[in-house]
This record gives sequence, C-alpha cells and structure tokens, in this order.
Amino acid sequence: MATDGKWRVTASRYVHKDRWIAVRADDCITEEGAVVAPYYVLDYPDWVEIIALDAADNVLLVKQYRHGLGGLSIELPAGGMEPTDADPLQAARRELLEETGCAGVLTLVGETRANAGTHSNRTHIVLACQVAKVAEPKDDPTERIERLWVPAAEALRMALAGELTVGMQVASLLRGLAQAGVASISLAKPARS
Repeated sequence: MATDGKWRVTASRYVHKDRWIAVRADDCITEEGAVVAPYYVLDYPDWVEIIALDAADNVLLVKQYRHGLGGLSIELPAGGMEPTDADPLQAARRELLEETGCAGVLTLVGETRANAGTHSNRTHIVLACQVAKVAEPKDDPTERIERLWVPAAEALRMALAGELTVGMQVASLLRGLAQAGVASISLAKPARS
C-alpha cells in the first residue's frame, strides 16, 4: 500500500517569532510510529533570486557584506518577499530596483527550496532581461551593495569555481541562463570508451 510518508503533528509551538524569522517546534509521529519531538522548522517569508541580463547578455551580480559569513559575498540580486508584494515578480522588481537601481522585463522561471528539511519557504527564480539602470539604488545603511556586470560565461565560471557564495543561487543562475538561451546544459550521457 503506497502512502505519502507524511508525519502527523501532535503539537506545534513557536520558540521565536519576529519580522525576519519564526522558529517552530513541532512534535511529530512518523508513519511508522516513531516520535520526533521537537522537530524545528524555520519559517521565513518566500525569497526571490534574480538573474538579471542586459542587452549584451551580461549578468548583474552584487557584492555586499554578509554578517553570517563575516565577509563580502558575491551574489545574485535577491531578497525576501514583503507582505505587500502581490507575487514573486513584483517582489523581484522591487528588490532589483532597491538594490541596484535597475529594471527590466521579468519572467518567472520556477522555484526551489533552500533546505526542504528545515525551511518552509520557497525561493522563486526570476529572469530579468534587457536590464538597465533607471535610478539610483535605495540608500540602505544595512546594505552597501556594489554592482558587478560580468559576461554570462564569466558568471558560470564564477559559479562553478565557488566564487558565488550562495549555493542555491548557483542553481538559480544555471536555470535562469538556460531559460534565457544564454547557457545550455546537455542531458545526454557521455559516450563510454
């Protein structure tokens, strides 16, 4: 008999909750009757990650200080969805403009999960084409962001070399560039010798 494997939650409480994160402790029972208590779940708002391409297929990256890392990080423009965002495209449009002063034509590529084992939120992958600077970035003293335009091939090299520090953004970059037709990935099996 096939089942969905879902755990039954017998109790749930928030250990911490603020505007940035909620830590939930669930008491669970597996399908086979094993008790898992507490099981911690991190409730974040959904996130957006933007693969921004200009007319020449250069990729817009951002460099900024990340306190968890304790140093500078090179990343895609990204951010959390606000309660006022109608959808991921609106959130991506807002984040791109706030962080970089840029705008473009946006398309939703898909979604991923940062960590399906502990995070409840989704990461929406957004492709922005024909991106250009239209304003000054928002002045935010907690985000001092440097814009970097690099050719798509260089962005791929940086991702594969580990120079892009956020792993889930590497997956978003690959999916976005593939959808844009800027990068191709062959699913064919290599010939055996």
